[in-house]
Amino acid sequence: MNFSNTSKFGQSKRAINPGIFNGHVTGPASDASPPPLSDRFLTMHTLTDDGTRLFLSRMGDRGSPPLILAHGTFTNQRSCAPLASHLAARGWQCWLFDWRGHGYSDQPRASFNFETLARQDVPAVLRVVEENCGPLRPFWLGHSAGAVIAAMWLARQAPACTRLAGLQMLAAQATSRQRSWAMQKKIRLISWLLPLRRQIASHWMPLATEAESSHLLRQWCQWSLRGHMQGKDGFDYLAALGRQQLPVLSLAGGGDDFISPPDGCQRLLESFGSASKRYVLCSQAQGFVEDYSHERLLISKNAKNEIWPLLENWLHQYAHQSQPPAPDQEAAFLLPSSAPPPVHASADDIDLQQQL
Repeated sequence: MNFSNTSKFGQSKRAINPGIFNGHVTGPASDASPPPLSDRFLTMHTLTDDGTRLFLSRMGDRGSPPLILAHGTFTNQRSCAPLASHLAARGWQCWLFDWRGHGYSDQPRASFNFETLARQDVPAVLRVVEENCGPLRPFWLGHSAGAVIAAMWLARQAPACTRLAGLQMLAAQATSRQRSWAMQKKIRLISWLLPLRRQIASHWMPLATEAESSHLLRQWCQWSLRGHMQGKDGFDYLAALGRQQLPVLSLAGGGDDFISPPDGCQRLLESFGSASKRYVLCSQAQGFVEDYSHERLLISKNAKNEIWPLLENWLHQYAHQSQPPAPDQEAAFLLPSSAPPPVHASADDIDLQQQL
């Protein structure tokens, strides 16, 4: 790992300024000495098993319970930074990272999809946090695809994996079947067009700041049209999640009717075998001030006032889970992909695969 304290966030592809995470921009930090590891802000790089360099940041005090925050598609770790700053000020050691091809992480040589992130980026980030936090187990908070990749990583672990203390999923799903016919048609059209480009530029998505892998987006389209998450090797992710027992919280936006409709978020949550799992629909009908959209569930004034406290309260409720597991519980390792659970394709799936 390479630890660094560098200049302004926007001036270098390998630089980040801690001041921007606190709502203001400080002066260049390049003239200062590198901070000791005990400082409240730290940046570093790490390598995945396939040699891709990822950029990470840490906010908060060492010794506090660790929390990994993962961004979604078309963005980078800056989308999670305001929430991380909020939680770091309330006793959490927050770790953020940029996916491959995003932010300050390397552009991969090959195209990637959800499974690349789950098999390469997630374990690489988890190793860094484990190395720096000792026996304390991290929680994972993911927005959209940032939660989906954590769930996919968990699905391929041995039963009752203990490496994560808990999982928070904001607007995370890939199998909704309650979209309108028009929206389903739109997803099918997008899936047909995606192979024409290796990346989809950010200007095609509202509020996007990064280009996105077309392979990853097409995989999401296929899962959405088929109604289940099946790997390239036939692995059934939702079925495998039934073996995991960690606490899970799922938040869905009442106004998120295209990317992460509530029924898909609830289905992903229900796939876990956890005894401690909670689903919250963030809508006016449920007492919230608005029907939250996909983006506003993470970043908005209203989210800061009522969503962030909900996340914080849940974390404090399960903070004891960060302590080391009992001696008889061993760390789980990746299951070989050569032996996935049996998956039987329906006639509709076969017809869809031929069309795609």
